[in-house]
Amino acid sequence: MEVLCSLYFLIITVTTGACDIVLNLTLREEEPVSTLVGNVASLSGLRKNMTPEVFQSLRYSFLDQAKTDDLFRIDNEAGDLLTNAVIDREKQCGFNQDCLFKFDVAAHSPVYSRFEILSVLVTLTDINDHMPTFPSSIVNKTLSESAVIGTTIQLDEALDLDSTSQNGIQSYTMITADSPFLFSATKTSEGVSLQLKLKSAINRENIDHYELIIVAVDGGSDPRTGSLTVNVEVGDENDNSPQFYRDVYDVSLREDRDVGFQVIQLTATDKDIGANGQVAYKFNVRQSFLAEINEYFMINETTGKITLKNKLSQNTKKSFNITVDASDQGKPPKVSQCIVRVSIIDVENNKPVVRITLLSGSTGAISESSSVGTVIAHVTVEDSDSGSNGIVTCQIASDHFQLQTVLNRGYIVVISQPLDRELSDKYNLSVECSDQGLPPLSTLSTIVVPIADENDNAPLFYKTVYQASIRENNAFGDGVTQVLAKDRDLGQNSEIRYILPLESKEKLAINEDTGVITANYRFDRENESSYSLLVLAVDKGDPALTGTATIQLTVSDENDNKPTFTVPMFQFFVMENMGPQLKVGSLSASDLDEGDNQKILFDFHPNFKNLPSSQMPFEILPSGSISTRRNLDREDRNKYTFDIVAIDQGIPRLTSTSRVVVYVADQNDNKPFITFPLFSNQTVSVSQLAKIGTIVTQIRAYDLDETGPNSQLRYSISAGNEKDVFSIGETSGSIYLKRTYEITKNTPFKLRINVSDMNVSHMQSSFQDLTIVLTLPPPTPQVLEDGGTKNIIITVAVVILTIVLSAVIITVIIILRRNDQKLLQSKGQDNLVYSVPPLDGCSPPSLDKSPSDKVTSIVDSPRKKKGVSFTFEEENTQIFYSDPMDQGQRGSGSYSRPDNSQILNSLFVDGLGRSQYKQQQDNMSDSSGEVTASDSGRGGSDLDLSMHLSKSDERHPRRTFKFRRNPDQGLHRNQYENINYVNTHDSRSDNQREAIPPRPPRLSCNSDNELQFHSEDSQTNPSYV
Repeated sequence: MEVLCSLYFLIITVTTGACDIVLNLTLREEEPVSTLVGNVASLSGLRKNMTPEVFQSLRYSFLDQAKTDDLFRIDNEAGDLLTNAVIDREKQCGFNQDCLFKFDVAAHSPVYSRFEILSVLVTLTDINDHMPTFPSSIVNKTLSESAVIGTTIQLDEALDLDSTSQNGIQSYTMITADSPFLFSATKTSEGVSLQLKLKSAINRENIDHYELIIVAVDGGSDPRTGSLTVNVEVGDENDNSPQFYRDVYDVSLREDRDVGFQVIQLTATDKDIGANGQVAYKFNVRQSFLAEINEYFMINETTGKITLKNKLSQNTKKSFNITVDASDQGKPPKVSQCIVRVSIIDVENNKPVVRITLLSGSTGAISESSSVGTVIAHVTVEDSDSGSNGIVTCQIASDHFQLQTVLNRGYIVVISQPLDRELSDKYNLSVECSDQGLPPLSTLSTIVVPIADENDNAPLFYKTVYQASIRENNAFGDGVTQVLAKDRDLGQNSEIRYILPLESKEKLAINEDTGVITANYRFDRENESSYSLLVLAVDKGDPALTGTATIQLTVSDENDNKPTFTVPMFQFFVMENMGPQLKVGSLSASDLDEGDNQKILFDFHPNFKNLPSSQMPFEILPSGSISTRRNLDREDRNKYTFDIVAIDQGIPRLTSTSRVVVYVADQNDNKPFITFPLFSNQTVSVSQLAKIGTIVTQIRAYDLDETGPNSQLRYSISAGNEKDVFSIGETSGSIYLKRTYEITKNTPFKLRINVSDMNVSHMQSSFQDLTIVLTLPPPTPQVLEDGGTKNIIITVAVVILTIVLSAVIITVIIILRRNDQKLLQSKGQDNLVYSVPPLDGCSPPSLDKSPSDKVTSIVDSPRKKKGVSFTFEEENTQIFYSDPMDQGQRGSGSYSRPDNSQILNSLFVDGLGRSQYKQQQDNMSDSSGEVTASDSGRGGSDLDLSMHLSKSDERHPRRTFKFRRNPDQGLHRNQYENINYVNTHDSRSDNQREAIPPRPPRLSCNSDNELQFHSEDSQTNPSYV
């Protein structure tokens, strides 16, 4: 025994218990009991760490005997680890590649205070102790002799119980030589595939059996083998014709031979077997003198015996040449011929008299179920001669009957083989009796024995499986197929009625007499496309016999299912300004039908076909791919909704409709538009005496991009504020007086205003100049010399002038209001004209004619009314507004956008916020847009106030315009409700409220048929309802 040991250890201390000593040992399986595995004492290395006395006093034992399974034992004193049993690796570890035994050995000294634990790992190695074994040592296979070269025979692989791959099966080979087969062994995912492949043609008549030996060899050091014997039987094919022993037979026949005399016994052999080797005999139908041959001779089709049919005494011919055919029962049969030349000998003789009497009564029929040994007839023989000429012996020429002697009573005929009416419905019973005279005389008597039928054959369908088809959605009673069966019995036993089992009746109905099967169920191919149903043929015998067949019914498809979209509505997103031919998305649908009925093409709904690209900027391919036809502009239109259809290719074509919504995503493609200051209006003034923190003016701007960073604006002063007199609200645009500044005359400050959006990656900016004039206060008026007289005159003049001007202004206002009311009452002259098609449930807004056509403020009634007017045109959209201040300043601006016929034709905002925009104490200056500050009564330094105002300014309230459609009116253009302006914001004083939104409104829709416009502004939060 070869023992391979290796020792792995860590630092071993002198104290007990703290050692980590691992012994790796190796043992081969099947070693005898008491085989030494290893000496743990010497392998542990304990000798190095203790005195010889202590080492000699150590005793060894297992810490847990259960872990060794009683497979090992240890010498208590010497420390030898021995086997305690013959260990079978396959039994202990199965087919695992690693087989380990782990246990601990205690080394302790009963004399000295020493205790160590040794961890032992025994690796059990595999030996080649099992031979390959096939599931069966002998396998019988059959292969037709007509099998083509390349035909394969599958064999089962062998099994080797050795657990390692080295000792497992390594190869297969066939040791049989001179075989027409090639052997191959191929590894597959499931094991090894063993095959015999035919390499040359085989002939059963030459060799009808092959014995092949397959050997499996394993891979051990001493390889072992297992063998498989494969017996291949060669199946027969009808490839040989029957062969007579001679081509010509010569026979001499006395003319006094009786009817039935055996002229000759012909025999032909066929090398084939079974039906292919069964030979039948008959006279050739194309030979000469066939009629005369059939008159005097007859041949037994089974035995080949030729006998006399009539006496030859009246025959004038001296010889007959008879051509006999021998054919097998193959399909197709093979035929060979021989010639029998019969020479007639002229003699006179007396023959015995033979009478055969059937025992079955007047009908003479014998049941085919009669058992072997049944007596069917009695034979009486009479010969008037005496002596040897009167001694008569008889024989019967039949394979199914035999003669038995009855003492002094003649003979009886018994059945010797089972009868089958289906093979032969009658038998020719021929008895030949011969005397012992010289020459002997014979008499042949033949009768026909009919066979009565018994119900021993079940009906047999012409097909075992009928393939039929029917279109789905069929009508009840539609024809499916017709089944036919035959019964080899006769009479009532062969009469057949067709029935269906209960499970088949749910789907089909059948005519019991004709076998015509019709539909009894409306088939749906989408539920089930094929059925396998049984049909029965039952004869009327007693007991009745039954035959079965299977109907494989295939349901063919009709186009009865519309395409179904995968989602209720398709939503796609596309970035603006990406150009034409940009793929937006793909439509998807399914159809439960098959073939062309399942093929789906996509297109626009007819309501959306052939629209120009300005109205429908998309195109749909038949595959369902949607792409753009032109460049898209979100500011022109941010959403497109259209209907699409899915059309299958069946006849007739079926369609389904769904909706597509395409959202146009925003790009930062618009710069902020500054509406104040403008080139024509960029000067404001503020008094030198204004308090720190006073709002001087407000920068107004808007951005056409989508709400968000692309449209949120940031304001700054890029130049002109080097003296740090002013500050600007970063998000509100309000300019504040930051500190006091001493001047001796009106001093202008030309500021460079920068307005930018908040898109970090692609910022857009606009610039505008603003001039702020810091003005001196007005001079104190001097006292006139004549004192009160001049003042009284001036006062009276001012009062009179004021009254006159007030009367004129009131009169003008009254006239204007009356004209406005008349204008509103006229048809089609509303203040607001708006046209938009319905969008996703949002009806076009309309304003009904209301008694009030003015835009009034419900927040600041003492102030002047703010008017709003919108004008919608076909080609472009312009928004105008003006912001008159107390001192007569005006600000106006406009912007133009591309056409959007499905949202807004055109939009005008005219005079938006025409009310006076007062600043605190603004009556101190005559300048345009001047703002004069006054003491607010609040303390604080200049710096504190400016910083406080700048920070409190950074807010983002929201403005909303709502246009409510009057539900009592239709969707006609120019029909709108009144528009009221509501301004809600933080708690500033009334004269600081903002009346003009910094950007044009945005369109949205709510559930109350309202169109809303939103705008962002940091100073105010107005809503237009």
